[in-house]
Amino acid sequence: MKHVVRSGASAVPPDRGVGRRSRSRCSLCIAVASILLLAGCHPAARAPVALSGTHSFRATQDAVISSPMAWDFDGDGTKEIAVGSWDGYFYVMDSALHDLPGWPIYCPRGFFSSPSLADLDGDGTPEILVGAETGELLAWTWGGAATSGFPVDLGYHVWASPSVGLGPVIAVSGLERMVVLDAAGEVANGWPQPMYGWADATAAVGPDVIVVTTLTPGDPSQGWVHAWTLGGESLQGFPLALPMDSDSSPALSDLDGDGMFWIIYGDDAGYLYVVDTAGRSRPGFPVRVAGPSPDGPTPTPHPPGGNVYSIEASPAVADLDGDGRLEIVVGSWDGQLYVWSDAGELCPGWPIRVGDQIISSAALVDITGDERLDIIVGSKDGALYGWTSEGEALPGFPYALGAPVFSSPWVGDLEGDGRADIVVGANNGIHLLRGVGTLGRAPWPTFHADPARSGLAARSEVRK
Repeated sequence: MKHVVRSGASAVPPDRGVGRRSRSRCSLCIAVASILLLAGCHPAARAPVALSGTHSFRATQDAVISSPMAWDFDGDGTKEIAVGSWDGYFYVMDSALHDLPGWPIYCPRGFFSSPSLADLDGDGTPEILVGAETGELLAWTWGGAATSGFPVDLGYHVWASPSVGLGPVIAVSGLERMVVLDAAGEVANGWPQPMYGWADATAAVGPDVIVVTTLTPGDPSQGWVHAWTLGGESLQGFPLALPMDSDSSPALSDLDGDGMFWIIYGDDAGYLYVVDTAGRSRPGFPVRVAGPSPDGPTPTPHPPGGNVYSIEASPAVADLDGDGRLEIVVGSWDGQLYVWSDAGELCPGWPIRVGDQIISSAALVDITGDERLDIIVGSKDGALYGWTSEGEALPGFPYALGAPVFSSPWVGDLEGDGRADIVVGANNGIHLLRGVGTLGRAPWPTFHADPARSGLAARSEVRK
């Protein structure tokens, strides 16, 4: 989503190095913000409201494009919710959208990045990692304390989400470089590595590869795909040049069950690519979206002049129908959601057209109890959609959220009652939908697959 322009965003990196400040930009405003919150007069101190018996809403001062994460941090059987907003606040809330003590935390310019989770100190409870518009990678305990070694200054605004690999290691992109950090916030051996362009896409991290797509700031005619080993060596055949920018966070998947990973991503020309780790296209790919319908409304480019064919959403990958093969689900600026087979064929019943662009990335979970995965995704038309794998609308869907939805939904069980709950951001705030179905298998329940934001499709979920 490079086309969302924020006031005050730097056009050039103020610092090309990777380093820390003794006091972060975000911390400069925390004291004042905390006093205002305690006084109950700060905009972030808004209470959630019930829009219906199952729909709760927490208004924010600016858009919530960050995709939520939920986790039971305190071990009480109920998950807490973490998400950032462009209103300058990072929120950690209970399962009813009430702030937990110590939250929200203020950071100038706010958050586009989605939070990821990693146990940085080895105590068994994950810390919360997120990139900030100020150019910092932040890490907190769930109680709001800064984690030792963080923040790390990346020198340019961070829209990508941190991706966590084994170790843990943390991959996050800066301008013209990929950075990998260890759990102490130190740059890992072999990193950073140079790359063309800047990534607002989130890197995919596999057992032995890191992959990211990039765009060229100010020039939409050139994008790239970079791939490295975990040690920082560029894979043979990479980087790959693209005909236009790419904002689509890549996925990694062992499509054939042979231990070999395929890299799956879209670009602003409207192509979906599937390539191996040598950069060679899989048979049947690339495929391209159809574009706007001559008989229906044309989705509104964001901003005007953008390519209506663009795939900015991140592909979601899972075995939808239980046949042992993985499908690829992704939306487009043309206002359609596509489901392709691993051979590049459109699956029956797809694509489905909605009222405007789909930049939100799909969650793939079973909420109907039939062992087949359902698809949940938002649209710029202000609705949250839900379909079966065959393209039939799920009961109760679509939900009208009252503002464009660029955030990707989190789908899971917040309170341990076996029911599926959904948390998603919109341009008017944070929405919680309770008990939308019975939660079954959930191989891809959130943006970029999992709490680590790895982008890795779990082969163990494939039905043999």
